Amino acid sequence: MFTETTIDPDPRQPARQSCAFPTVTKPTLMGFFSLNQERQYDASAAQLKYLTLPRDSSLTELRLDLNEGFETHHPKPDSAQEERIDMLLTFIRRSSDPRQLWIPQENGQLRLKHNFVCFRGLLRLLACTPYEWKTPWIVQAIRYRGTIYLCEKATPEKEQSVRNETEQQKRFCYYGFKFEQHILTQEPAVEPDTSAPVRLGEEFCAMFDTTLAGHRLLYGAEMDGIVTDRPLDRERVSVDELRRCEFVEVKVKRRETAQRQVDNFYRFKTKNWWCQSFLVNVQRLVVGLRDDAGIVREITNVRLNDLCRQSARYWSPAVCMDFCADLLAEMVRVLGRTDSSRKVYQFEYDARQCRRVRYRVLEGESFLPDWYTKYVEEMQPKWKD
Repeated sequence: MFTETTIDPDPRQPARQSCAFPTVTKPTLMGFFSLNQERQYDASAAQLKYLTLPRDSSLTELRLDLNEGFETHHPKPDSAQEERIDMLLTFIRRSSDPRQLWIPQENGQLRLKHNFVCFRGLLRLLACTPYEWKTPWIVQAIRYRGTIYLCEKATPEKEQSVRNETEQQKRFCYYGFKFEQHILTQEPAVEPDTSAPVRLGEEFCAMFDTTLAGHRLLYGAEMDGIVTDRPLDRERVSVDELRRCEFVEVKVKRRETAQRQVDNFYRFKTKNWWCQSFLVNVQRLVVGLRDDAGIVREITNVRLNDLCRQSARYWSPAVCMDFCADLLAEMVRVLGRTDSSRKVYQFEYDARQCRRVRYRVLEGESFLPDWYTKYVEEMQPKWKD
């Protein structure tokens, strides 16, 4: 049984069109971790990459073949589908100084400093909803020890899309990873080894802290690379050192040959690029322009502000972030003072069934693993002493 909220994402509403950009603090790097191809957690920066652009030719006269190695690449293991938010919870549990994340309450119990814990991709999904009303989504929420944990659940449409993915669609997805291999290296200013198999399971993930319209958020985001001429000690690099580095987002897209294609790019793509970068304070996107054969002919730098300005006809960043803030506030209202690791509130949006966001309550479908709740409960008396 669904309960309908008042949250209507339609950007044509006068209230949405005239909304101001909500208050938001600059995202702050809180920590990081790495995942290898087998998705094993590593508290170091082992998977950190450096931006290394081609030096022997102009960035407008390239021939980087993104098809190379498609038949031999290592896909992300099936186990990744079952991770939910486990890696974020592992980061919290393995924090070297829990006092950076936890605060005592008046009753002596501990709670996270953050109102929400989730992945950046979920925040991007919510923020883009006003302009992607044909895309349904499901987000599950658990309020436990004063913090709301959010986890995206695949819709039936998304599961079917994955099952029916064509070879060409898989190849297009691979293009992005292969382009990263061409310009992201293990050491700064070294020639990339593009003959090695691309491993889709490897990730460098950074944890960020920000406050959006009064809601303090802790979220993880896979980061592409940093810009520096000085190699860092991946095993010992500190958060402060990485805060001083410039992170970049790496993208690849088809080079447009008609105005309609340009319009579609700004209408459908750039809001996702902007949200993704804005949430981790990345100001520079390195974009490979490919042809229909999968050959990158040019690399260009795009500043985040320019991307936003060039897209002004098609979407508003204020509408995106205001909707995200509204939805988070509604989740706070709906979950109230619930405190249960087993009670799941499932929020759903499907414009074909309802113009507003709806929710229902599920029992016994928790995505918080026992090892995490046990850690939180066992930590309480130790800190109270």
